[in-house]
Amino acid sequence: MSTVRAFLSRFQSLAPAALVALAAAQSGIAQADEGQAVGPRLGAASNFSQGRQPGTMELAEKLGVATYRDGMVWDRVESAPGRFVFDDPRTAFAREIAAQGATASLVLNWGNKLYDGGDTPHSAEALAAFGTFAAEVVTQFPEVDSLEIGNEFNGTNFVRGPLKKMPALERARAYVDMLAAASSEARAARPGIRISGGATHSIPVGYLWEVLDAGGAAYIDALAIHPYTTDAEQFVRQIEVLRRHPDAAELPLEVTEFGEPDPSKAASHFLRNYCQFALGGVTHAIWYPLNARGDDMVPLFTKQGQITPAGRAFRLIRENMEGRPVADASQGPFSYGCTFGDAVMVVWGAPRSIEVSEGVSAHDAAGSEVAGPLALSEDEPLVFIAEGGGISNKVKFGSTAVIADSNDQFAYPEDTEFQAGADAFERFARRGGKEFPLITLPGQEAKGTPWYPYRGNPDFGNIRLSADGMLPGGRADSPVEIVHRYTAPEDEVIDVASRFAAAKRSEDGVSVRITLNERELFAETGKQPIKAELSRVTLRKGDQLEVSVGPNGTRKGDLTTYSIRLSRS
Repeated sequence: MSTVRAFLSRFQSLAPAALVALAAAQSGIAQADEGQAVGPRLGAASNFSQGRQPGTMELAEKLGVATYRDGMVWDRVESAPGRFVFDDPRTAFAREIAAQGATASLVLNWGNKLYDGGDTPHSAEALAAFGTFAAEVVTQFPEVDSLEIGNEFNGTNFVRGPLKKMPALERARAYVDMLAAASSEARAARPGIRISGGATHSIPVGYLWEVLDAGGAAYIDALAIHPYTTDAEQFVRQIEVLRRHPDAAELPLEVTEFGEPDPSKAASHFLRNYCQFALGGVTHAIWYPLNARGDDMVPLFTKQGQITPAGRAFRLIRENMEGRPVADASQGPFSYGCTFGDAVMVVWGAPRSIEVSEGVSAHDAAGSEVAGPLALSEDEPLVFIAEGGGISNKVKFGSTAVIADSNDQFAYPEDTEFQAGADAFERFARRGGKEFPLITLPGQEAKGTPWYPYRGNPDFGNIRLSADGMLPGGRADSPVEIVHRYTAPEDEVIDVASRFAAAKRSEDGVSVRITLNERELFAETGKQPIKAELSRVTLRKGDQLEVSVGPNGTRKGDLTTYSIRLSRS
């Protein structure tokens, strides 16, 4: 059995869940009347457990923050075995949160020096003590409505001791022991307490499947993820892969951290992600951070109390989208969008004109009104608000010239097919003139793999393809190319716009070729960024246009960002 077939036999055992993935995802979303999905509950990641600047909670309340994600430091409240004290402002803050009418979710992560020397709990004694700690927290603070067990356990930044040294999948299984201890005791102490787990940086489906295979679903009410390495436009597609596991198909999903370091991009990042979270089955969306942490992530407000672009986006969403029925408002495969209720639409994507009816106002992601003429943008979403409702009938979109796009149409095959879903491209590997599939791989299923779903072929090592990156392989005398092939569905004249940039660490760059029916139209090699633009290429029905990327001699360091777009001339 080939390595590819072995991988497929493992992953296809989960395939029946994929058939109900969308319906299952909807079952996990916060619900309105008759099962209608609604905008996720908004929140912010505070750090009251580490101290706070005066006025922080008051500023948050003024902005409308009603859900906080914070932590509880174990050895701060249990300094002697079995003796718990919550009398420090850094441990009693949940009561202040409740006093302003808000709720808190607490992360339980770090160890206690009384057990296992302060390492992440792993012995029977330490795990039992960790469970007692969880029970004590929910007993002391009835205002805490959720516990999140662990923080980014698929990495090593928040893990100490033996678990830190484990391979990721072994750590996933050890994590379930910790999850079971905390969840069982917390639920016994306070039935109905919500428990979220998984606690991952990114969307490492291979790691999360291992948690579920080890029985993790029995101990949680929701999966918690931090999708920092996933663009908003790829979120729903990657969650569909996650939900191919039967235990994930109906689990609610919580994004307990997301954020952006660039102030000029923060509002757009917030809004685009919120829309896609809603469509992907997310019940809670927690912005990181509430206040400045010194880590360059854009907070909701500055140390001086000024509302940031992220804070303005938070307010726009809270006032117009949170808790409202959501539906997909994309205008075909090259745009993205949501309607929230009958009066609000968020949309972005490939350029096209927009006309709105009287009584419809247009806003940017930070809530500022936008004057016409209006046009769709791939970077800056527009928000339309209709007086009196009927938004779907009051916004009219022009046509787009785009007919194929490597990012917008990226899809995850369920078997060995080259062309997945509604993708306009066949995507495959080629060596020595022979073509091979690029199958769906879940992410973090092995050392050195991405922390999100991607396409690859284990028979050729670590070659891979994602929506915006690729890694060709092979040797100089036997290169493995990654190919995008477009077959013309009709006679047409098109423009090709493509970009390729090998990583700085690449030893000699990559080789890019564009062919039409095997006739070369473009070829360039090297470490420099490669731009391939072709105008007015005539295609007859059935003609095949191929874009091939391979190593330029050696594959060392050849991770390459890319984009390929075909448009009508």
